[in-house]
Amino acid sequence: LMSHPKTGVILATGGTALVKAAYSSGKPAYGVGPGNVPAFIERTSDLKKAVVDIMASKCFDNGTICASEQSIIVDTPIDAEVREALTEGGSHFCSPDETALLEKLMITPGGGINPKIVGQSSPKIAEMAGFTVPDFTRMLVVEIGGVGKEYPLSVEKLSPVICYYTVDGWEAG
Repeated sequence: LMSHPKTGVILATGGTALVKAAYSSGKPAYGVGPGNVPAFIERTSDLKKAVVDIMASKCFDNGTICASEQSIIVDTPIDAEVREALTEGGSHFCSPDETALLEKLMITPGGGINPKIVGQSSPKIAEMAGFTVPDFTRMLVVEIGGVGKEYPLSVEKLSPVICYYTVDGWEAG
């Protein structure tokens, strides 16, 4: 497809190999690698708008867009209000047991994403993991203790699953 005569320009969003192929095609190409976008909701923000915007981004196309948020970092003084807004918007806060089930389902032994969950709905992913959520659930929220290899769900998830962190102040954020 990239070398087809009718292809005028390529927009490659994804892994390094895809971007390299686009740049090597001989066609004009724009490329970006994988995303892992955090969103910080600071105490003076319009938190209801922030939640609506984050959910719109993360839930569009079931989170397959590289630019969709992968984690929400919330300023501690507004934590309860953000949780309430997320829940009202159709989010499900996963229990520690549900989070462990999601990690087992979503992350491969090599640390990659299980392709079977990519672009699936929240209820479908929960079902695949071994628990149930209401059919109207738009996003699964997991609370994990940090980022990096010790926290496998902190990677880009390509699904309507998002990490949730609380911090005290913008400096910590």
